[in-house]
Amino acid sequence: MILLDGAMGTTISNIYKIEDKCREKLNCTKPELIKEIHEKYVEVGADCLKANTFNCSKEALKNYGENEEKAYEYALLGGKICKEVADKYNKKSIGTFCLPDKDQIDGILDSDVDIIMIETIYNLDKGLESLKLLKKQMEDKKLVKPVMISFAVDKDGKLYSGEKLIDVYEKFLNKYIISIGINCSELTREIIGVLKKFKKETNLKISFHPNSNGDIEKFTKDINELLKVNVVDIVGGCCGTDFNHIKILKKTLEKF
Repeated sequence: MILLDGAMGTTISNIYKIEDKCREKLNCTKPELIKEIHEKYVEVGADCLKANTFNCSKEALKNYGENEEKAYEYALLGGKICKEVADKYNKKSIGTFCLPDKDQIDGILDSDVDIIMIETIYNLDKGLESLKLLKKQMEDKKLVKPVMISFAVDKDGKLYSGEKLIDVYEKFLNKYIISIGINCSELTREIIGVLKKFKKETNLKISFHPNSNGDIEKFTKDINELLKVNVVDIVGGCCGTDFNHIKILKKTLEKF
């Protein structure tokens, strides 16, 4: 079982009490803070560290009122900080994004993180566009990076663009994909069914990193339920999770 870390944004706001909406800017202004967060996730048991790169496309930065020309720099620095810590402790670094542009992807790729993750894919067409752009940029750079894909769905297992994930997930599969899963969602019977289908019909690693909404007991209970039915290979935390969730999750995994 592979253990991911928790939510960078939640950790920054809840643990460090920093309310800057553009967390990726901290890669430039407070790099030691970001490094410390990665190191603390290693301390509580994380096997893989997600870089602070999720939401620094030009459009995202513009929406934050930030300089959109910083997209490449923020992504590059976020990936480099993450990789530095991961390499130091023999862990894996993951560059993450959802709705990227060329600058954001190039920054992540140029940082030489070990793995790329497209996460929180909530819209079919936009998700496919993101995957297509990543594939193009990797091929233009003559790079081969393993790619994880993770979807955000409602309680019925539907993308927020309306499609049932089990009906469309195959559109995302290509030679680069090493895992498929769900994040930024809470566990339901329908979501367990989707994960079981992934397990049965693919040879990929199956991931689940849910939200917490402050309830560590429910978070741990949901992961326990998945572990008992043996449908996931990779677990971790999304929105609302921090060091405490991952520390408890590590102890949970040790029982299996």
